Amino acid sequence: MTAPSTTQPRPTGAVVARPRARGFPVLAATLLESQGLLGAACGYILIIGLLVGLLLPAFQTLNIQGYLTGSLGVIVGGGKLNPHTPLFAAYLAFELYGSFFFLLFGGVLAYTGGASIARNIEDGTIDLTLARPISRTRFYLEKWAALLVGEVAIIATALLTAWVCTLIFPDAKLDWQWFLLANVDIAAMLFLVVGLGLLVSALTSAARTGGGIATLVVVLWYLCQTFGTAGDRLSFLKYLGPYYYAPSSQVITAEQWTEPWKLLVPAGVGLVMGIAGWYVFNRRDITA
Repeated sequence: MTAPSTTQPRPTGAVVARPRARGFPVLAATLLESQGLLGAACGYILIIGLLVGLLLPAFQTLNIQGYLTGSLGVIVGGGKLNPHTPLFAAYLAFELYGSFFFLLFGGVLAYTGGASIARNIEDGTIDLTLARPISRTRFYLEKWAALLVGEVAIIATALLTAWVCTLIFPDAKLDWQWFLLANVDIAAMLFLVVGLGLLVSALTSAARTGGGIATLVVVLWYLCQTFGTAGDRLSFLKYLGPYYYAPSSQVITAEQWTEPWKLLVPAGVGLVMGIAGWYVFNRRDITA
């Protein structure tokens, strides 16, 4: 004899609660969408570092002090060279860790951040994501976390590249104390870029528009640094860009980390921008 089933029939029209999303689906999806840009940035860092190590014997005949203090030094944010600074460290600072680092890799991170939320609004997938259910705050915080993971990946690639160069090239020497402090400066500048990208993305509804606007702001900051150090008349412009507050290459070349409190400026502004983006995103009508 078969026991009667205890399963109750579901009432017609009953609403079934969706299971809450587990893990970090928005973070994972954002990293998957951005893997091309972030991978290209990390690959470019690796190529530059290896080229500097490979060409180091040829660089020994050049006047590095002239480059750092001349017109090219103005473009990349060069400065005074400490006589005890290893040649490899000086050229790595010149080729990679100057303001070009902020322009190139900050630009990549800015475009990624500016397109991150706007892409989901543009293609309509944000409605499906928020219906899982995932709150707007959780959605935004996972986007923020994904961009910070991208920032860590860029910095970790630079550190790994420098370490590998010291292993395979006999003349590649680094003073790791100053090199690591320079990466702290880089981290502060990229944190600002992440906050900028999130704010722009929260205000826009098209990925290319958001990414383009955020990248344009990074270019303007770079130009403020370039023209602000080119002459006395425009010296006020350097205060408008983050490189004045986090001069990463100068930490390596001059072996000085003066006034570290200045890092609070880009880090604080980045935090304010990120919070402002969260506020805007929670208030805006994403269907408009």
